[in-house]
Parts: sequence; C-alpha cells; structure tokens
Amino acid sequence: FLPVPMYVDFDGSDHCYALPIQPIAVSGSDIAGVHVFSPSVVRPGENFDISVRAQDRFYNRAKGPIPGFKVYANGKVWQTVATSDQAITVIENLKLDKAGIYHITVVSEDGSINGVGNPILVSHTATKIAWGDTHGHAGFAEGIGTPDQFMEWAKEDARLEFVTHSEHDIWMDDFEWNELVANVKGYSEPGRFVAYLRYEWTTQTRYGGHHNVLFRNPDNNFRIPNQFYPTLSSLYQGLRENFSVNDVLVIPHAHQAGDYRQSDPELQTLVEIMSKHGTFEWLGRMYLNHGHEVGFIAASDDHLSQPGYTAPSGNYHSQRGGLAAVLTNDQSRDGIFDAMKTLQAYATSGDKIILDVSINDQGMGHRIPFAEKRKLEGKVIGTAPISSITVVKNDEEIWHEDYLTIESGNFAEEEEFFITFSSESFPMHPHDNPRGTRGWSGRLEVEGAGILSFEGTDFLHPEVSHLERDPQNNALLFATGTRGDTSSIKLKLENIQREAQVKLDFNPAREQGSPPRFRPAARIGRSSVTLSFDDLQQGQTVKAIPLDVYRDRVTLRRVIKAGQKVVEFELSDESQIQGDYYYVRVTQANDAMAWSSPIWVGGVTPR
Repeated sequence: FLPVPMYVDFDGSDHCYALPIQPIAVSGSDIAGVHVFSPSVVRPGENFDISVRAQDRFYNRAKGPIPGFKVYANGKVWQTVATSDQAITVIENLKLDKAGIYHITVVSEDGSINGVGNPILVSHTATKIAWGDTHGHAGFAEGIGTPDQFMEWAKEDARLEFVTHSEHDIWMDDFEWNELVANVKGYSEPGRFVAYLRYEWTTQTRYGGHHNVLFRNPDNNFRIPNQFYPTLSSLYQGLRENFSVNDVLVIPHAHQAGDYRQSDPELQTLVEIMSKHGTFEWLGRMYLNHGHEVGFIAASDDHLSQPGYTAPSGNYHSQRGGLAAVLTNDQSRDGIFDAMKTLQAYATSGDKIILDVSINDQGMGHRIPFAEKRKLEGKVIGTAPISSITVVKNDEEIWHEDYLTIESGNFAEEEEFFITFSSESFPMHPHDNPRGTRGWSGRLEVEGAGILSFEGTDFLHPEVSHLERDPQNNALLFATGTRGDTSSIKLKLENIQREAQVKLDFNPAREQGSPPRFRPAARIGRSSVTLSFDDLQQGQTVKAIPLDVYRDRVTLRRVIKAGQKVVEFELSDESQIQGDYYYVRVTQANDAMAWSSPIWVGGVTPR
C-alpha cells in the first residue's frame, strides 16, 4: 500500500485543504519482462539461490498467470520454472561445480518473454561481492510508499545483500526514526540480508550539501540533524562527539552537491557518483583533486520505495538507479560495513558488472607502497558486451581501449551502428549543483541505407523514453534523456552507400532536475545534425552541440555484432611522484557503466 497525500481546492482560490492520507493499493499489470537475480561470486560446489522475477513495464511484480520459464547458463538449459500465479520464484540450493564464468539468460516457454541475469563467477579465490543500495526513500520524506514496502522490495524484489533506508532529517520525527530502527532489526537476516540504519543530512550546497549518515548498528543511535548541526563541519563534529568514527559512515552525493573542499578522512570514505538523478563522475574527481582519499559507489536515490532495482521515474530522472558493489568474503553486518569504511567498493549504473582492478597485485581502495614501476591489471565480466575501458590517473585519462567499434573496411550487406546521445553534467560554478537532464527528442532519418531493425539500449522508462518507426519514411521518432551518461539507438542497416547519412531533427527541450543556483535551467532550441558515413574516422564521427559552457554530443559509430562480455587488460606506467592515484571506468554496449574505487601509490604509510 502507498500512502498518497490528497488536497482539495473547494473554491478555485488555489488554497488547498489536506485530506487524511489515504492508503492506495498498487498492483502490477501484465508481464512485460523477466529478470534473474543471483550472487556474482560463488565457490565451486557452494550452495546458493537464484530468483526469477516476472515484471510489468514499470518493474512492478507482474500479475498472474505467470508463464513457465527456462533459465540458461552459457546457452544451455540450467533450471526451469513452472507456470504459476506468483511473480517471484526462488530456486534454492543450487551448485556450479566447475570454476568459470556463467552468463545467465531466461526465456518463457512460448518464447515471447526473455530476459537476463547477472553473470556468475565460480572461483576458489575471487573476492565475493555484496550488492547494495545505500540511498533510498519512502513516504517519510517527499517519496511514496511505506518503510515495510521499501525493505520488502530490497530483500525480495531486488535481492540485495544490504540496503539503507535513508530519509531526510528535516522531514522526519522520532516516531518515524524509531520505525526505521525497528525495520532494520526486523528485516535483517544473517547470511542473507543486512539492513543499516541511516538518514540523509539535508542542506543546500553552500552549507555543505546532502550527506547520507549510516550507522554500523541500529541500537543506541540517534540523528545529528541539520536543524541543530546546520553546517558540514558541525555535522562532523557532532558525529565525533557522540559516536566512534569506526561505527559511522558519511557519504555525500551530487543532487545537492557535497562540498568537496571539506571531508573527514575517518568518517567519509565513499562518494556517491551515480543515481537516478544522473551520472556525476565529476563529483568523485573533485574530491580526489582536493586530496581526499575516497572510494566510489552508486545508489538509487529512489523515492518510490523501490531500492536496488528500479526504472527511471520520469522527467529529470532519466536513468535507472545505481548499485554499490562491496568486496568482502564476510557478508555479515560488520564485514560489509568494514569493507565500505576501507574503500573496498565500486560503483555501477545498475548492472551487476564484475570488476577487478589491481596495481602491483594490490586491489582497489588501497594505498600501496611507492614504486616507480606500476603494473595495472584488470578484469571485467559484463552483463552486455564491453564497449570501452578507460584508466584515469590524477584526473587525466592515460589509457583507453575500444572493444566495440569497427575502425575500417568496406561495408557488409548488413551492418550495425549506434547513434549515441551524451550530455555533460558538471556544474557551471565550481560550488554549485550539477546541470540538469538534457532531453533528446525528435526525428531520425537515414538516407543511403535501409533500416532493417532498431533498438533503444537505454530507453528504459515507458512514459518518458520513446522509440518507434515513422511509417511514412526510412525514419524513427525518438525521445530520451541524458545527464552525464549516454543513451543510444542501435540500428541495423542494409545496402549502405558510402554517401549515406543520418539526419537528426531535435525538438525544443528544457533541462530538468536539481536546478543550479547560479545558472537557470536552459531552454534548448530546435536544431538539426547530420552525421555522414563519409566522415567516419576510425569507425565513428561525432558532432558537438554547444550550449554555453557545455558540449553535448551525438555520435555515429560502426560496431561489431557480438562483442566480448569478458575482457582482461594490462597497463604499465612509470612515475616518480608520490601519491598518484588511478581508477578505471567501464562502459558497455547497453550504456551501463562501472567505476572502480581508486588505488593510490605512495604518499603515506599503506593501509
């Protein structure tokens, strides 16, 4: 049940009267998709469970009858699910005896519904991954839903290993806080699911920005709220005066951007760089540039009581919620919390991408002894083909490899291309909120080639994203949005002429979401872009669309039909500088992303 506030204007004066909050039951609709949830890393012969979840187009549980399914591992039938009236089926006590990587897919018995699961790495030695959402809301703030709905979704629908229900302190009273405490205790299940007690310290960027405060244990903890601790330095002071720094974790985010000039090195070890609000790698980079030793995570910042697995919710929420990957073989309350405190974590944009990065055999989040010669090694196990891997050193990209683009050669009879939209999200002023979402909508027409098929790789929300064929022409009508990320249209073309081109006519748009204080949300006028196949250089051509300080882009890219889902990479680097840091960014063909936490070389005593 969702508590829905209702207001009545009796006389048209715009003065509304609040009615008692009404509980409204929300149920899913017809099945539109299916997803498989499983652990990312297991030992050979270890027992584990998977969950097969049927969903409607809004990611709610689909209503029955639910068809039977076949679950495939590396293309072979692995498990079956019988027809039922339940949207979620948990298959228990499974084993995979042989070490290796297993890619999971699922198809209904009649073949009409198909989906994917996260890859499973079966290994004797790989560190296990606890997937969680450290930032989400229900109806205690400006969201909807109940605390019980929030926990039920995290535990059963998203099948997370851990979660935090993080309501805004300025809109929460002691009764609500005590309910959160009770839920943390009631829903936690050793070995299966950990709930952490948390709240969001809520203020404008100029006073420090939003920070989530997470406690190791639910007992004997209370809020250090913005009402009495109104600046970031006073929050740090209040937490230190009342709690052990080992039992509290503070995580800033970019919606009301954390003040990256300030940080407490013992309290604040992670930065949230991606959520439904957008992709904000720039925020993590600013913390690093100011000398703070922090790791990266992502979260949903969902306001619909749907943490960990949720679709974009419209307007400025152009993206799915992100996930935090915590590296620990001890998935207890203390084990997960300690791993977050010591930066043993990384961020993804929602897909459970397996990412392993090390320098001189030391993993992400560590500061290692100084060495002039650095050997960076990595492995990515994707949920889709890997598009690119980039290594960032001291805020500069020093290595980049493209795994998807066809760089040269004559066109085949049929070829695949990506039309990719991207927009920058950093703030115009260095201490402001990020730029809002850029809407992309209009018409795409192909000349000199035929459109065989098309697919939106990041067109996730049925009320916001839109992609259909224009029946009168060799053209498509589309709508999507980006905020620091990318959104792509995958085209399969035939009979491609060298002089072929793609013409894009964009409708007027207005930026949406978390308006900056120093720059009003921009109105974007009607425009047109032509991408010519003749202009392809190393397989792609890019057109920049300037908008004041920003350079948004549209890219035409020639891609291989079936890319690699598993990539290992290696890089050698030399430096005589103490304290260099490195991190890795991964992009996939489905526009999903992952970011490792940094590794530092020298500077202080290694952790």
